[in-house]
Amino acid sequence: MINLSADLGEGAADEEEIWPLIRSANVACGGHTGDEASMRHAAMRARQFGVRLGAHPSYPDRASFGRVTMAITHDGLRQSLRQQIDALAANAPLHHVKPHGALYNDAHRDRELAEIVIGVLDGLAIVCADASQMALAARARGVRVIREAFADRRYEPDGSLMSRKLAGSLLTVAEAVEQVQLLMRSGQVIARNGARIEILFDTICIHADMEQAAERLRAIRSAIDK
Repeated sequence: MINLSADLGEGAADEEEIWPLIRSANVACGGHTGDEASMRHAAMRARQFGVRLGAHPSYPDRASFGRVTMAITHDGLRQSLRQQIDALAANAPLHHVKPHGALYNDAHRDRELAEIVIGVLDGLAIVCADASQMALAARARGVRVIREAFADRRYEPDGSLMSRKLAGSLLTVAEAVEQVQLLMRSGQVIARNGARIEILFDTICIHADMEQAAERLRAIRSAIDK
């Protein structure tokens, strides 16, 4: 069965509909959003539905929802990431870590940032793109990599995600189904420039904070089942 995952604990309206449809969850743990109550609730839902629980830490920037590159010292970032991961781990055992937003995108390209992220995992797996610097840094340290593809976002030719600010970066329900079908058939997606690029994956992620997230996920599950 395909490991469908979602970024949760972010206050999206239809999160409760999403939990039964996924196998893995990446839960906000205070950096961009989330608090003790939301993390406790997420841990409860993960236990209820047998979902693998992972931390979704970010730059400590709630004002911008972690979607803006942040000027922060390496020690400051390292300390914040550890605090975020530990906050979620206090509620239930963790399976993995997936950085959020700008940190995910920055560490995709920046090896120094990637090393900071990998250095705080304490034995947990990292969820990231196969072609990212995080994956390279993790493999160099013997850390397990869970390769991630996205169902609902358009890709750049280098395998990174298009900025949400750009038109066409967020896929419709039908487009997301088509992207998942192409991933399953050929391990490829159609990038922003129209080229087909290879995306190796172990999990396919849906963003719960996008409109029609639950509908998109149900449509993808239906397409996979067929």
